[in-house]
Amino acid sequence: MTTSFTLTRTQIAQRVLGKVIKIGATTAASADADTVYQAVDLRLKEAHKLGIFWREVTSVPVTFSLTASVATASAGAGDILFPLSLSFVNGSLDDPIEIIGVPEYAAITDKNRSGNPEQALWKGGSEFIFHPIPSANGTAKVTYEKIADDTSAGAAVDVDVSMLRCLIDLVKYDVADDYGVPEPTQTRWRVEADKAEKDMRKLGAPRVSYDTVRVDDYDSVTSRNKTDWHTS
Repeated sequence: MTTSFTLTRTQIAQRVLGKVIKIGATTAASADADTVYQAVDLRLKEAHKLGIFWREVTSVPVTFSLTASVATASAGAGDILFPLSLSFVNGSLDDPIEIIGVPEYAAITDKNRSGNPEQALWKGGSEFIFHPIPSANGTAKVTYEKIADDTSAGAAVDVDVSMLRCLIDLVKYDVADDYGVPEPTQTRWRVEADKAEKDMRKLGAPRVSYDTVRVDDYDSVTSRNKTDWHTS
């Protein structure tokens, strides 16, 4: 028994093209495979940003330097989808820094105040604007959810295995126009793609503990049997 099943980018392209242009077991042509590879990467980036993937969080906070009298600092990480937590290293302690949005940062009236950072505006990418502005050189730590990895030949795509069928339905619809798939078929594939996206959201929902499953059919049968017993 094994639980290691997955599909590589090449295998996904083969399955997609099998549905789109009916290539069957024939190896996909290079140009056709490239079309699907691009569609897979575009979907991965978009889907993850929409929040329909499982959470992919860095296991260790990324440490980066703050410069005295400079409000902006870069974490140096190019794969930040969005930051989850931020802290300022204060001696042996990690003081939490509140991550705020543009309206909150705009409302700060003393943006030039210096001291130990207490808040930070994430500019996107790896850039942060700290407030107060660091009064001395220091260190910050950020833990973040990362962007899905690019696909590569012969490697599994960066998606939970439970979502592979959904991904195939999405990519199949994405490349339909490239291959002149008839409109009635595209309409059906669009419905399947919409369902696939919803299913990916469900599959990506956090699950910490499971409640006891209530078997409604059993309850109804039991109740019916009790009723039958009383009436007989």
